[in-house]
Amino acid sequence: MDLQNRTIRILRMSLVRGLGLRSSNALIRQFKTPEAVLDAGLPQLEAHGIPPEVADDLLSQKSAERAELEWKKAENLGIRILDILHPEYPPLLREIFDPPVVLYIKGRGWDPEQPQVAIVGTRRPTGYGLNCAERVAEDLSSRGLAITSGLARGIDSAAHRGALRGGATYAVFGCGLDTIYPRENRKLAEMVEEKGAIIAEFPLGTPPSPENFPIRNRIIAGMSLGVIVVEAAEYSGSLITARLAIDGNREVFAIPGNITSPNSFGPHVLIRQGAKLVASWQDVIEELPHPIREKILLPLVAAMQAMPEPELEGMQKKVWGLLSLQEAVGIDTLLAKLPSDVSEVYSALLGLESVHLIRELPGKKFIRRL
Repeated sequence: MDLQNRTIRILRMSLVRGLGLRSSNALIRQFKTPEAVLDAGLPQLEAHGIPPEVADDLLSQKSAERAELEWKKAENLGIRILDILHPEYPPLLREIFDPPVVLYIKGRGWDPEQPQVAIVGTRRPTGYGLNCAERVAEDLSSRGLAITSGLARGIDSAAHRGALRGGATYAVFGCGLDTIYPRENRKLAEMVEEKGAIIAEFPLGTPPSPENFPIRNRIIAGMSLGVIVVEAAEYSGSLITARLAIDGNREVFAIPGNITSPNSFGPHVLIRQGAKLVASWQDVIEELPHPIREKILLPLVAAMQAMPEPELEGMQKKVWGLLSLQEAVGIDTLLAKLPSDVSEVYSALLGLESVHLIRELPGKKFIRRL
């Protein structure tokens, strides 16, 4: 079966009211192909827990016509529809509990193999939050990571803007792709299409109803290696995304904020619960899977190694010689290799850190700064 026919058959399943994602995914797993699902009789579908009226609709000519019409509408709008078996379907998204059986995608820069990191946060950010989101997004995207967010007002928009300056970004909608929400982000959506893609699981014509956005959030978390939360109040939807990331065994990061700001509630709660505190792009890279981390860091390490050594003297020069760009060195190791006064070693470390030559990592470990 060619890709288009298979996708239209799975699209047909997704458009049947009452079938649901879990049932659709279960049928595809059990029957192996959508063609086999549609060739099954009513008794077989009922035996797999599909209500009679839903099974009857699925097998009807009307469901075939709905899918064909939806496919043509999408095609006319320049939107691609990928089914869950398609080679360009995001591989990490398949791993979540209830992955979409179809995705609508529009954009020049869609690459399912490009590693993604999500940045989410409040729709009512402070200037500090906007600056943090833009800076981290630009730093990460310029180093080969796609930035995923929801095109919402506030932090989401800032993340997309920052990412566009550095590389690719993906925006996941809580409505059909033929509706831009919020309207003021129409130009931003067009820019995202140019360097990345806009994405939705909802059929064309679906309005941006409030109940759609928590559903949308699981795609943001599911496609990403990790989720960075920048400013989120106590009942923020960003905390839902963070919980979905935890449930999906993804990394969770948080940028700390002003302790007097209500927007700092979410990031600070997450940090207390074990989320990685983010002060720079390196804090995120350090937690990514080894092959991805190495791919990002090796060119940077090579460039740094080709640069002349900094002009240092005394204990700072000795400490610098024991540190590397690739592996952090613990304070105990440094003290064992430097038979000097402890305060002298700490003073050298502080001096190197103050001129941004080294970074301190958790556990009193030190590494050269890229």
